Amino acid sequence: MKIAYLFDRPLPARETDSEQALQTIAAFARQGARVSLIVPATANSVRSPEELARYYQVEGDFELINLPAPVGRISTARKWWHALTARRHPAVEAADVVYTRNFPTLFALAGGTKPFAYETYRPWPDQFPVLKPFFRAAMRSRRFSGAILHSHFACERYRALGIDAERLHVAHNGYDPRRFAAREDPRTLRARLGLPLDRPIAVYTGHINATKGLGIVLDMARSLPEVLFVLVGSDGWGAVEYRARRFENVHIVPWQPFTTVAEYLLAADILLQPPSKVPLRVVGNTVLPMKLFLYLAAGKPIVAPDLPDMRELLQHDQNAWLVPPGDERAAIEAVAHLVAQPALRERLATAARETSEGLTWDARGKNVLAFLEKHR
Repeated sequence: MKIAYLFDRPLPARETDSEQALQTIAAFARQGARVSLIVPATANSVRSPEELARYYQVEGDFELINLPAPVGRISTARKWWHALTARRHPAVEAADVVYTRNFPTLFALAGGTKPFAYETYRPWPDQFPVLKPFFRAAMRSRRFSGAILHSHFACERYRALGIDAERLHVAHNGYDPRRFAAREDPRTLRARLGLPLDRPIAVYTGHINATKGLGIVLDMARSLPEVLFVLVGSDGWGAVEYRARRFENVHIVPWQPFTTVAEYLLAADILLQPPSKVPLRVVGNTVLPMKLFLYLAAGKPIVAPDLPDMRELLQHDQNAWLVPPGDERAAIEAVAHLVAQPALRERLATAARETSEGLTWDARGKNVLAFLEKHR
């Protein structure tokens, strides 16, 4: 199968959607698909697929096509320019299916002549009701191959929009097993990373900003001074970083290469998906963040919010410890309980790693390609 993957952000980038796109493309390629990635170009864009693959630490042969972006500094204009320009590229004309995770591109492809597929984690029509007729029209097009949704929660929101259930396919994200192949002893990893050997450590990885609900993690740190809270993924000094300076037991780590992120996960006692209400207000739901798949694969106890999307993979007191979102006291008690119960931590960790089996990028790529073959 020939796939033209249209992505509207210049690469490389540190945003999670770019990592997800490259993991998906590489997985398609490893499953035998011929993929052309078409992106807007800037002065900082990489020029070869090999260089891009090295940046994201993925394996798989794909074609990289950089289109000049005359409106590259204006995000909305760039997205629409790329959507309307890229759909006419020869690589698109030669493709069996055109694939995107950007809704301006989805709308543009609906007016084209090629079969197209859309991937998303967000219930956009719920968040922006003005877009409902545009999504409905695009996803009812006779050329629409289908939507690949990251959660059953998101799938149900598009079904409620009136989209044919046969064209909606849930494919949870995944992880790369190579990043956990070594599984060095946590004490060895802590020594390498400069972390204490004799202190409980709770780790969060991902973008560090207030929209990720990290305020509640800092509240937890204030109440649990014996625990070191390590937040990995800072891009500079923001509200979270400034507030964290008050706490001796909060360690802020800059953005790290993907393999180093895995080392922090393996060095931890507890992994944190902030049980905050902030993602509910900002996104409408937390919609199964990609870090969750790494957390499961790391085989560590996870503290997370008790939300519908989380319950697609996590079960309280079986492979994770779930707390009501926004309940600071419950979150503090959860971490304290896990710190005091090594047998419980071990049981949750073993179940978490077992849950991760089959949730690899290769398994997902095979799954999605089978769906596209059926509906193109």
